[in-house]
Amino acid sequence: MAKEQKIEDYVIRELSPGDRDRALELVKYCRDNGLEFVKDNGPCWKGKIYYWVTYRTECVCFIAINDPDEPENRWTVWSDDMDGKYLAEHPVSDQIREIAWRCVDKCGNCGSCGGGRRKTVFGREFDRVCGCTFRIDNPGEKEMAFIKKMVEIRIGEIEKASCHMS
Repeated sequence: MAKEQKIEDYVIRELSPGDRDRALELVKYCRDNGLEFVKDNGPCWKGKIYYWVTYRTECVCFIAINDPDEPENRWTVWSDDMDGKYLAEHPVSDQIREIAWRCVDKCGNCGSCGGGRRKTVFGREFDRVCGCTFRIDNPGEKEMAFIKKMVEIRIGEIEKASCHMS
C-alpha cells in the first residue's frame, strides 16, 4: 500500500515557485505552532488535494491545492467558523483588518452553510457569511500575514474553549 503523501510533497509538486514558497512557509508556521495536517479523502474531496489543519483535534483551517473545480485558484486557505465575539477581543492592525474584511467568505450557495449568517468581523458587520469565515485564494505576502494572524486567533479560541470545558 502506498504511503500517504505529506502536504509538503503536494506543495512542491503542484505549485509554482512563488506559491510554493508561501505555502511551505504556512505549513512550517502551522507545524511550528503544533498544528497537524489531515488529508480529507471523504466523498466531496476524494481525488483532490484538500487538507484539514487541526490543533488538539479541532479544525483551524483548510487548504486546497489545485482544485480542478476551481482552475483559477492555485491554492486556497479557508478558516474554520470563527466566533465574531472572539475576533473582537483581538486587536489587529488596520492592514490585517482590511484584508480580513476583503476575505470574508460570502455564501456561494453550495449548501454547506444554509445560506450563511450575519457576523461581525473586527467591528464590521457582514451578511451571508459562510461557515468558513474567511477564504483566501492564491495568497500573496500581505495575505500570508493575515492567515498567520487568523491561525493564531483560532488557536487561542480553541484553547479558551478547552479551558471552559475543564
